[in-house]
Amino acid sequence: MIRYQESLTPSWSFHLALLVAIPMGFGMLAPINIVAGYVAAVTFYSLALLAFVVFAPRIVVTESHLRAGRATIERSLLGDATIVEKDERNSVLIDARSWKVIRAWIPRGLSVVVNDPNDPTPSWYVSTRNPEKLRAALREN
Repeated sequence: MIRYQESLTPSWSFHLALLVAIPMGFGMLAPINIVAGYVAAVTFYSLALLAFVVFAPRIVVTESHLRAGRATIERSLLGDATIVEKDERNSVLIDARSWKVIRAWIPRGLSVVVNDPNDPTPSWYVSTRNPEKLRAALREN
């Protein structure tokens, strides 16, 4: 049973910034053929948008596991979870051994301690729009 899930897709402001792909696509083929320029513009924008949405990492908390991006860990191996605000993020991200799922357009996150003596990863940092809900889902028994 899924207790929490979130897809780390870009914000609407990022989608607006991605509109830069339209003149790039148009400018590449418009000198050759104006119709091809319009087709390229729409295709470039659509493919870029599709890539950011389809390949966005997902956070999923089930009864037994936490999955963040490509990694999965048993919830029984997790310790304290701390909400990390934007201005505190650098101090949490400094440890290169930590597993990180970071998206620049999501300023908040959750840092979770790993209590597995066989795992060299001391913690996980996950960008999330709802760190309170994620922490609550991890704390549920």
